[in-house]
Amino acid sequence: MKWIAIGLAAVIAIAVGAWWYEQYRAGSALLAQPVYRVLKAHERTLYDELLEEYRVYQRGEEGPEKFINLANSQISLAATQRLAHASGDSVLALMRDMVATAKKLAGNSPDACFRYWFPQVAGPPDVAKYIDPAAQAHTLELMGEVIRSAAEHPQPLPEPETVKDNLGNVIDATYEQYGTDAQMLAHAEEDGVDRGKVCTITISVYERILQLPPDQASDLLRAMTQVR
Repeated sequence: MKWIAIGLAAVIAIAVGAWWYEQYRAGSALLAQPVYRVLKAHERTLYDELLEEYRVYQRGEEGPEKFINLANSQISLAATQRLAHASGDSVLALMRDMVATAKKLAGNSPDACFRYWFPQVAGPPDVAKYIDPAAQAHTLELMGEVIRSAAEHPQPLPEPETVKDNLGNVIDATYEQYGTDAQMLAHAEEDGVDRGKVCTITISVYERILQLPPDQASDLLRAMTQVR
Protein backbone atom coordinates (compact mmCIF):
# COMPACT_ATOMS: atom_id res chain seq x y z
CA MET A 1 0.00 0.00 0.00
CA LYS A 2 2.90 2.32 0.82
CA TRP A 3 4.32 1.95 -2.68
CA ILE A 4 0.89 2.47 -4.21
CA ALA A 5 0.49 5.67 -2.21
CA ILE A 6 3.93 6.86 -3.25
CA GLY A 7 3.19 6.02 -6.88
CA LEU A 8 -0.15 7.83 -6.75
CA ALA A 9 1.50 10.88 -5.21
CA ALA A 10 4.08 10.88 -7.98
CA VAL A 11 1.38 10.70 -10.67
CA ILE A 12 -0.49 13.61 -9.04
CA ALA A 13 2.72 15.62 -8.78
CA ILE A 14 3.50 15.03 -12.45
CA ALA A 15 -0.06 15.99 -13.46
CA VAL A 16 0.03 19.14 -11.36
CA GLY A 17 3.47 20.00 -12.70
CA ALA A 18 2.31 19.51 -16.29
CA TRP A 19 -0.76 21.68 -15.66
CA TRP A 20 1.36 24.39 -14.02
CA TYR A 21 3.84 24.37 -16.90
CA GLU A 22 1.04 24.60 -19.47
CA GLN A 23 -0.50 27.49 -17.55
CA TYR A 24 2.87 29.22 -17.23
CA ARG A 25 3.68 28.75 -20.93
CA ALA A 26 0.30 30.14 -22.01
CA GLY A 27 0.49 33.06 -19.58
CA SER A 28 4.01 33.97 -20.66
CA ALA A 29 3.01 33.98 -24.33
CA LEU A 30 0.04 36.26 -23.72
CA LEU A 31 1.84 38.61 -21.34
CA ALA A 32 4.44 39.29 -24.02
CA GLN A 33 1.73 41.49 -25.55
CA PRO A 34 0.99 44.78 -23.73
CA VAL A 35 -2.79 44.42 -23.92
CA TYR A 36 -2.76 41.21 -21.87
CA ARG A 37 -0.69 42.85 -19.15
CA VAL A 38 -3.38 45.54 -18.99
CA LEU A 39 -6.13 42.92 -18.86
CA LYS A 40 -4.38 41.03 -16.08
CA ALA A 41 -4.24 44.23 -14.03
CA HIS A 42 -7.64 45.74 -14.82
CA GLU A 43 -9.89 43.10 -16.43
CA ARG A 44 -8.84 39.97 -14.56
CA THR A 45 -11.94 37.89 -15.33
CA LEU A 46 -11.54 38.50 -19.05
CA TYR A 47 -7.81 37.79 -18.84
CA ASP A 48 -8.45 34.44 -17.15
CA GLU A 49 -11.07 33.50 -19.76
CA LEU A 50 -8.73 34.31 -22.65
CA LEU A 51 -5.84 32.51 -20.94
CA GLU A 52 -7.96 29.37 -20.71
CA GLU A 53 -8.98 29.70 -24.35
CA TYR A 54 -5.34 30.20 -25.35
CA ARG A 55 -4.41 26.98 -23.56
CA VAL A 56 -7.03 25.18 -25.67
CA TYR A 57 -5.37 26.61 -28.79
CA GLN A 58 -1.90 25.62 -27.57
CA ARG A 59 -3.07 22.03 -27.10
CA GLY A 60 -4.12 22.00 -30.75
CA GLU A 61 -7.79 21.57 -29.93
CA GLU A 62 -8.79 24.56 -32.06
CA GLY A 63 -7.22 26.68 -34.78
CA PRO A 64 -5.57 30.04 -34.14
CA GLU A 65 -8.33 31.88 -36.00
CA LYS A 66 -10.89 31.01 -33.33
CA PHE A 67 -8.74 32.41 -30.54
CA ILE A 68 -7.80 35.52 -32.55
CA ASN A 69 -11.41 36.36 -33.37
CA LEU A 70 -12.59 35.66 -29.83
CA ALA A 71 -9.84 37.78 -28.29
CA ASN A 72 -10.45 40.68 -30.66
CA SER A 73 -14.18 40.58 -30.01
CA GLN A 74 -13.95 40.34 -26.22
CA ILE A 75 -11.19 42.91 -25.80
CA SER A 76 -13.05 45.28 -28.13
CA LEU A 77 -16.13 44.93 -25.92
CA ALA A 78 -14.08 45.64 -22.78
CA ALA A 79 -12.51 48.72 -24.39
CA THR A 80 -15.92 49.99 -25.53
CA GLN A 81 -17.27 49.67 -22.00
CA ARG A 82 -14.32 51.71 -20.68
CA LEU A 83 -14.36 54.31 -23.44
CA ALA A 84 -16.51 56.84 -21.58
CA HIS A 85 -13.85 57.41 -18.93
CA ALA A 86 -10.69 56.88 -20.99
CA SER A 87 -8.21 59.61 -21.86
CA GLY A 88 -8.95 61.77 -24.88
CA ASP A 89 -5.73 60.76 -26.63
CA SER A 90 -6.43 57.03 -26.22
CA VAL A 91 -10.00 57.43 -27.47
CA LEU A 92 -8.93 59.32 -30.60
CA ALA A 93 -6.07 56.93 -31.36
CA LEU A 94 -8.36 53.92 -31.12
CA MET A 95 -11.13 55.50 -33.20
CA ARG A 96 -8.73 56.49 -35.99
CA ASP A 97 -7.46 52.92 -36.03
CA MET A 98 -11.00 51.50 -36.02
CA VAL A 99 -11.98 53.64 -39.00
CA ALA A 100 -8.91 52.45 -40.91
CA THR A 101 -9.72 48.83 -40.03
CA ALA A 102 -13.35 49.24 -41.08
CA LYS A 103 -12.22 50.57 -44.46
CA LYS A 104 -10.00 47.51 -44.95
CA LEU A 105 -12.87 45.23 -44.06
CA ALA A 106 -15.26 47.09 -46.36
CA GLY A 107 -12.85 46.63 -49.25
CA ASN A 108 -12.97 42.88 -48.74
CA SER A 109 -16.44 42.27 -47.36
CA PRO A 110 -19.16 44.83 -46.59
CA ASP A 111 -20.72 42.24 -44.29
CA ALA A 112 -17.48 41.98 -42.30
CA CYS A 113 -17.41 45.77 -41.96
CA PHE A 114 -21.02 45.76 -40.74
CA ARG A 115 -20.18 43.08 -38.18
CA TYR A 116 -17.21 45.13 -37.03
CA TRP A 117 -19.44 48.09 -36.13
CA PHE A 118 -22.45 46.03 -34.99
CA PRO A 119 -21.20 42.73 -33.53
CA GLN A 120 -24.24 42.52 -31.26
CA VAL A 121 -26.47 42.22 -34.35
CA ALA A 122 -24.74 39.58 -36.46
CA GLY A 123 -21.69 38.47 -34.48
CA PRO A 124 -18.12 39.75 -34.84
CA PRO A 125 -16.24 39.63 -38.17
CA ASP A 126 -13.51 37.19 -39.11
CA VAL A 127 -10.69 39.59 -38.23
CA ALA A 128 -8.07 36.86 -38.64
CA LYS A 129 -9.09 36.44 -42.28
CA TYR A 130 -8.97 40.08 -43.36
CA ILE A 131 -6.55 41.95 -41.06
CA ASP A 132 -2.83 41.17 -40.90
CA PRO A 133 -1.26 40.20 -37.55
CA ALA A 134 0.73 43.43 -37.14
CA ALA A 135 -2.41 45.54 -37.59
CA GLN A 136 -4.32 43.32 -35.17
CA ALA A 137 -1.60 43.70 -32.54
CA HIS A 138 -1.59 47.47 -32.98
CA THR A 139 -5.35 47.67 -32.52
CA LEU A 140 -5.21 45.51 -29.39
CA GLU A 141 -2.48 47.72 -27.95
CA LEU A 142 -4.67 50.79 -28.50
CA MET A 143 -7.62 49.03 -26.86
CA GLY A 144 -5.37 48.20 -23.94
CA GLU A 145 -4.46 51.86 -23.54
CA VAL A 146 -8.15 52.81 -23.44
CA ILE A 147 -8.74 50.23 -20.70
CA ARG A 148 -5.61 51.25 -18.76
CA SER A 149 -6.26 54.99 -18.88
CA ALA A 150 -9.90 54.56 -17.83
CA ALA A 151 -8.92 52.33 -14.92
CA GLU A 152 -5.94 54.35 -13.67
CA HIS A 153 -6.96 57.91 -14.54
CA PRO A 154 -10.73 57.93 -15.17
CA GLN A 155 -12.04 61.04 -16.89
CA PRO A 156 -15.42 62.56 -16.00
CA LEU A 157 -18.17 62.25 -18.55
CA PRO A 158 -18.67 65.35 -20.70
CA GLU A 159 -21.81 67.33 -19.94
CA PRO A 160 -24.48 66.76 -22.62
CA GLU A 161 -24.74 70.50 -23.16
CA THR A 162 -21.10 70.68 -24.27
CA VAL A 163 -21.47 68.10 -27.06
CA LYS A 164 -25.02 68.59 -28.34
CA ASP A 165 -24.13 71.18 -31.01
CA ASN A 166 -21.35 69.04 -32.46
CA LEU A 167 -23.58 65.97 -32.40
CA GLY A 168 -26.36 67.87 -34.15
CA ASN A 169 -23.97 69.14 -36.82
CA VAL A 170 -22.66 65.62 -37.49
CA ILE A 171 -26.21 64.24 -37.78
CA ASP A 172 -27.32 67.08 -40.09
CA ALA A 173 -24.30 66.62 -42.35
CA THR A 174 -24.88 62.87 -42.51
CA TYR A 175 -28.52 63.35 -43.56
CA GLU A 176 -27.47 65.97 -46.08
CA GLN A 177 -25.05 63.50 -47.68
CA TYR A 178 -27.07 60.27 -47.46
CA GLY A 179 -30.67 61.43 -47.23
CA THR A 180 -33.12 59.00 -45.68
CA ASP A 181 -30.54 56.19 -45.95
CA ALA A 182 -28.97 57.72 -42.84
CA GLN A 183 -31.91 56.33 -40.87
CA MET A 184 -30.45 52.86 -41.44
CA LEU A 185 -28.07 53.46 -38.54
CA ALA A 186 -31.03 53.45 -36.16
CA HIS A 187 -32.36 50.22 -37.67
CA ALA A 188 -29.16 48.24 -38.14
CA GLU A 189 -30.62 45.22 -36.35
CA GLU A 190 -33.52 44.85 -38.80
CA ASP A 191 -33.60 42.07 -41.38
CA GLY A 192 -32.89 43.19 -44.92
CA VAL A 193 -30.91 46.29 -44.00
CA ASP A 194 -28.25 47.15 -46.58
CA ARG A 195 -25.16 46.24 -44.58
CA GLY A 196 -22.79 47.78 -47.10
CA LYS A 197 -24.54 51.16 -46.84
CA VAL A 198 -24.65 50.97 -43.05
CA CYS A 199 -20.91 50.33 -43.04
CA THR A 200 -20.24 53.27 -45.36
CA ILE A 201 -22.44 55.68 -43.41
CA THR A 202 -20.96 54.62 -40.08
CA ILE A 203 -17.44 55.25 -41.34
CA SER A 204 -18.56 58.66 -42.59
CA VAL A 205 -20.03 59.59 -39.19
CA TYR A 206 -16.81 58.79 -37.34
CA GLU A 207 -14.68 60.55 -39.94
CA ARG A 208 -16.77 63.69 -39.44
CA ILE A 209 -16.28 63.48 -35.70
CA LEU A 210 -12.53 63.02 -36.09
CA GLN A 211 -12.39 66.23 -38.13
CA LEU A 212 -13.43 68.22 -35.03
CA PRO A 213 -10.78 69.77 -32.77
CA PRO A 214 -9.28 66.90 -30.73
CA ASP A 215 -10.84 67.84 -27.36
CA GLN A 216 -14.27 68.23 -28.92
CA ALA A 217 -13.95 65.00 -30.90
CA SER A 218 -12.93 62.93 -27.88
CA ASP A 219 -15.68 64.45 -25.73
CA LEU A 220 -18.31 63.66 -28.34
CA LEU A 221 -17.06 60.09 -28.79
CA ARG A 222 -17.06 59.49 -25.05
CA ALA A 223 -20.52 61.01 -24.65
CA MET A 224 -21.90 58.85 -27.48
CA THR A 225 -21.14 55.73 -25.48
CA GLN A 226 -23.93 56.74 -23.11
CA VAL A 227 -26.57 56.93 -25.86
CA ARG A 228 -28.93 53.96 -25.87
